[in-house]
Amino acid sequence: MSDDPKRLDRLEELVAHQGAEIESLSDQLREQWEKVDVLTKSFLRLRDRVTEVEEGGTGAHENTPPPHY
Repeated sequence: MSDDPKRLDRLEELVAHQGAEIESLSDQLREQWEKVDVLTKSFLRLRDRVTEVEEGGTGAHENTPPPHY
């Protein structure tokens, strides 16, 4: 039974290490979701802008040939 305290210490160290790793992974996951949210919002703005241009909302990009034709 002399190994029990050492074994318990090793298990406690392992649990502490795993807890720190879980917290680190959780932080990384939160950061990734924040980036996904930013990219999603950017994509939606770009999609709306492309739709607006395709529907002729700006008048800046008409389907006319360039002047050299």
